[in-house]
Amino acid sequence: MTLYRQLLVTMLLLFAILFITAYSVQFSSTRSYLAQQQETTVVNTVTALGLALTPYLETSDTLGAESVINAVFDGGFYRKVQLDLLAANAQITREHLAAPQGVPDWFINLGLFHGARHEAVLTSGWLQLGKLSVEGHPGQAYYQLWQGMSQLATWFVVCFFLVWGLLILALRYLLKPLHDIEEQAREIALHHFGKPIAVPGTRELKEVVLAINNMAGKLEAQFKEQTEEAERLRHRAFWDPTSGLGNRAYFVSQSQSWISDGTGGAVILVSVDMLERLDQEEGFAARDQMIKAIATHLRQLCQRFNECALSRLSAREFALLVPESDVERLSLLGEEINRLIAELVVDPAHNRSISVVGMAVIQSGDDTSQLLTRADNALNKARMNEAGAVIIEHRQQEHQLGRMAWKKLIETALTEDLFELSSQAVFDFNGTLQHEELYIAIRTDNASYGAGSFLPMVEQFKLGERLDLHIIERALVHLAMRPELRLAVNLTQYSCRQAGFWHQLDQLLVQHSEVCSRLLLELPESAFAWDKNALLAPLGALRVSWGVDHFGRHFDLLTHFGDLRPHYVKLDHGFTSQVMEENYDDAFLAAVCRTAHSMGALTIATRVETEQQLEVLKELYVDAYQGFVSPPHKLV
Repeated sequence: MTLYRQLLVTMLLLFAILFITAYSVQFSSTRSYLAQQQETTVVNTVTALGLALTPYLETSDTLGAESVINAVFDGGFYRKVQLDLLAANAQITREHLAAPQGVPDWFINLGLFHGARHEAVLTSGWLQLGKLSVEGHPGQAYYQLWQGMSQLATWFVVCFFLVWGLLILALRYLLKPLHDIEEQAREIALHHFGKPIAVPGTRELKEVVLAINNMAGKLEAQFKEQTEEAERLRHRAFWDPTSGLGNRAYFVSQSQSWISDGTGGAVILVSVDMLERLDQEEGFAARDQMIKAIATHLRQLCQRFNECALSRLSAREFALLVPESDVERLSLLGEEINRLIAELVVDPAHNRSISVVGMAVIQSGDDTSQLLTRADNALNKARMNEAGAVIIEHRQQEHQLGRMAWKKLIETALTEDLFELSSQAVFDFNGTLQHEELYIAIRTDNASYGAGSFLPMVEQFKLGERLDLHIIERALVHLAMRPELRLAVNLTQYSCRQAGFWHQLDQLLVQHSEVCSRLLLELPESAFAWDKNALLAPLGALRVSWGVDHFGRHFDLLTHFGDLRPHYVKLDHGFTSQVMEENYDDAFLAAVCRTAHSMGALTIATRVETEQQLEVLKELYVDAYQGFVSPPHKLV
């Protein structure tokens, strides 16, 4: 029971005891007063009636005596008036035996009043004329006691509820600082740091609030220091300080991640040959300024893609990793890059060779080394041709589909439900199953296409919302059939940007509320990198747990990690795949994991393939893992 309820119940009990005590005293005193009043009335009646009857009895006027008795009996509350005429050996009696009106029977049966009785002998000198007996009727006493005590009880009940309401308001006001402390403590336990608590006027609570605010401030500052440290480590390992882009190590890690995920696309190498001459003629300051301008234009160019990696590989080479494999569109993109760079040159006439572009389309079976080698070959061919040449290294793959064929296939799969589902388990290092991640593929009579093959087209044709709702609905059906299953579903970036998607998702989750607690949603990190603030509200109202997939691909997100508050993060494969390499600096990965722990989020390593990798990851504050040490299995 809360302190608020304990205080409320205690005060109400004390008030009830006070009421019962006061009521008992009042009841007893009122009863005694009424009984004494009745007895006094009876004695006075006997005295007065005896004086009135004596003259009639002396003259033996029985009728007159009877008239006096009738007048007194009718004018008072008496149960019985009896006059014994001793000389005539007769008796005059009047009785009223009816029960009192307006009083419950149970109250009368308590026997609170028995009726006062008094007798007196009427004399004339030494002669005894008669014997007078008067017995009071208790009905009036019962009525007055019932009316008085009922009104008193009513007022006490009204006052009790009034005091109850006032106590609620008073305690809520007085205990509001304690409620704020409780909320703040709960938020701190979840590693969330809100606004400081308002300092109350109560001396004891004031000290507690100041201590809580001080502790929360220190913890928040400590978390910021950890995130800044992780960001510094990442910049040191993967950041080019001149351009503000990723360096070669960053690009290699991203290429490895794209290839392992089966994500299609192309590597674009851009060689800006005029940078060397600019350095010689105008100095390194002018060269660095040009590098920053080129980086800004390339970064803006990449915003049209849902996923993109951008790096500076050397003094005059830039590299882009884009989810585009159509040769014609890539050629137009290369020409656009050359045009943007040419516009930055003040006097292009004296700079015949400004920039050249070479590209390599990602093919099945490629590794990072082969991919970069083919892109470099394309760049050398472009450099040997005229300025601004765009050369694309690619080979036509068997069964390769065109853009419109992909669109038709995806729409057909959504209409006829051609999706094949499988899942891969996520374990912690104690062997406990955390959840399973859902994988999808399109299976036709002729072939099977993994998600990496068609997801770029899903994003390009804006079919992500339909796809995600369809897959989530199927996942909810599987959860209903398997009560032990916890399933994570990946969302497309397009869906994350649509307000209508979150509304439809909420309606879908309401329909399957009994299994929502076992559904998890994974959002790509790129969704937060482009529009983080737009996701805070829908994620805050989400009925299910959620996590961040491919965490670590984008710069400057880690410092905002506290605002996101995911339940877990899945580290990008580009970082975890390097842990077995010689001279690998694990400081950044360890810092990211510590930061996630500070916010109450689990860290999950992906694409774990060997037991040796598991042993290394255990030492880097990683909580769980998934990969081909536990291969995917068909979801039935």
